[in-house]
Amino acid sequence: MKNSVIAAPAIISIHGNGFTMERGLSPQEIRYYALYWDKVVIPGSNLVYVGLPEEEILIQSGVIERPRVGFQGSFGGADIGNSFAVAQSAIAKKLMEEEKSTDWVLHQIGNKLSIPKEYIEQKNSLRFELVNLLPVPDGATPIADILEFKERRKTEFNALHECIELAYIEALKCPDPDLGVSRAIRELKESIENLDAVSNEKWERTSKFDFATEFNLDGGKIVNGIASGAAFDFFTNAFTLPVGSIIGGVASIFKFKAGYSSSFKPAANNSKLAFLSHANNERIIDK
Repeated sequence: MKNSVIAAPAIISIHGNGFTMERGLSPQEIRYYALYWDKVVIPGSNLVYVGLPEEEILIQSGVIERPRVGFQGSFGGADIGNSFAVAQSAIAKKLMEEEKSTDWVLHQIGNKLSIPKEYIEQKNSLRFELVNLLPVPDGATPIADILEFKERRKTEFNALHECIELAYIEALKCPDPDLGVSRAIRELKESIENLDAVSNEKWERTSKFDFATEFNLDGGKIVNGIASGAAFDFFTNAFTLPVGSIIGGVASIFKFKAGYSSSFKPAANNSKLAFLSHANNERIIDK
């Protein structure tokens, strides 16, 4: 099954009756999407259309799709700001309902998921974070080079996604301090080390992205038959596993955190509810 995301084109802050667009997606964030995901849909709208770096090349090469949502009526201030999340949610709902053979998940850049209130459902979730771990090449790297590398190293990329899900299952089955020595965590660490090694062979300049997955503890294909309540109780206090050396003052870690939080309603029966990613420029590594 393809690893597919519906992503937001910008980072928006709503305040009072207005909004601020902090920024659009950076060239490096575009390369993160191109590298780690099989299919990327980034909705736009007829109210405000935020273009992407190298958008025409990205569409022509099949890296992204940019469907537009049509809004009708009068809009201003915060309504326009909210339209970004509404457009993303509307397209995500449509794709999840119509393309059930594809593993569609909501994805945003940042530390907090923004969901319109009409699409919100409160759920128990397990947040699994990879901190300072995923290598992404510099934003000046040609898209063609990204796609060639991704195809040539698809074994490593497929293994990463599989290992993340296995680590989640292991956390549900064995919510205890011994998780750090479990087979699933060892395999995930090895998967990231392999990906890091081949990335360093290819790219002159990379940075490390944080990556968080919100897993569903209330339903979905995986949770059935597993004592997710025990996992929720154990991971209510964040459980952190050190992984590697400190880079740019930030240690590489795995982190599990359970909580009762807002989730995307159309994904209620999915194993994965949403993804978040973030990169810090101070983690750039030159070879």
